[in-house]
Amino acid sequence: MNVSWYAQKILTDDKIIQKMEPNLSGGIIMKKYRVNTTISQKHHDILKKHAEKYGTQQSTLEHALEGLENNSNQPKGLSKELKVWMRAGNEVKDILVIFQKDLGRMLIENADIEQFREYVKNVNPAMFAVEWLYNKPLKECTLQELIDGLICNIKIQSSADTITCTEDGQSYAIHMTHSFGIKGSQTLVMMNERALESYGAKFESNYSERSITFKIFK
Repeated sequence: MNVSWYAQKILTDDKIIQKMEPNLSGGIIMKKYRVNTTISQKHHDILKKHAEKYGTQQSTLEHALEGLENNSNQPKGLSKELKVWMRAGNEVKDILVIFQKDLGRMLIENADIEQFREYVKNVNPAMFAVEWLYNKPLKECTLQELIDGLICNIKIQSSADTITCTEDGQSYAIHMTHSFGIKGSQTLVMMNERALESYGAKFESNYSERSITFKIFK
């Protein structure tokens, strides 16, 4: 049997895509359109398979078209931060602790800054985050990857209320605001400065009780 002819005959004679339109009396009438096409044996088998679920081949085609339309209206992929959250849930759940932001603020306000400085010196948590994100040593990252990784890490931690990065011919500028007080600024600066120093980047940093700025030279 000629498969293309057989598939065309099915779609032409048996399947009609319908459109609903109002009539003059306010009711609904069905406006119908014929579809003339050919499909392969593989796709004809798929059509028959799903027709068992939807009742007719016409309904199967209509559901397929509606699915294409719905998918085209969906967001185009996940953000980098959401992808990292999904990965972190599987890979680093044993070393992460997640708690409320107000509790984090209280812990930071009562932190021993010199003890925290020693922790950052020994552990270098921001560098670890960048290396984990790109799955390669810090020195193999580009400067752009380093900056993107540090920003992604800050967003994942929810340690900043806002964060922006701008670029000109000579440098990158990262500016963030937060609500963790002066010790929050100090701890964030320590962690990110340690990663930048380990990379060998040239930079300047300034901070106040609610804001931090890094200028990183190319």
